[in-house]
Amino acid sequence: MSADRARTKRAGLVALGLAVLVMGGCIFAAAGAGAGGGIYYSGRGVESIVTTPVERTYSAAEQAFEQLGIQRTKTSTEQEGASDRREINGASADREVTVTLRTEGSGTKIQVVARTSAVTWDKDFARTILARIVALSG
Repeated sequence: MSADRARTKRAGLVALGLAVLVMGGCIFAAAGAGAGGGIYYSGRGVESIVTTPVERTYSAAEQAFEQLGIQRTKTSTEQEGASDRREINGASADREVTVTLRTEGSGTKIQVVARTSAVTWDKDFARTILARIVALSG
C-alpha cells in the first residue's frame, strides 16, 4: 500500500472513531434524561424537553428548588395564545439559578442556567437541577 493511501485510510479511521465517540455522547445524554428525551448542553447551561405541560413542570421546578436548597428570588409568567412561558430565579450559597419553561408542542422545553459569577457557569449543577425537575415532573 502506498504512503498516501495509508495516510488516507488512517484519516478515515480517525474520523470514524470520532463520529462513534460523538454519537455515543448523544446516546448517554439521552439516557440521562429518562422520560424527558435528551439533556443537551447549551452555551451557559442545559436544556431538555419533557412531555408534561408547563404548569406541571413549573410545580416540579419549585419542588426541585426546595429539595436542592435554592431560595426563590423571582418568578414570572407570560401567556400568549396557547404558548406559556414561565421563569423561576433563585439563589443558593454561591450560585444564581434561572429555570425557563416554554410550551413546546404538547410538552415543555426546560432551560437551566446556574451562574457562579458574571462570566462563569456551573453546568454540572444546572444538570443536577434539570435532572431533578425531569424526575419530579414525570
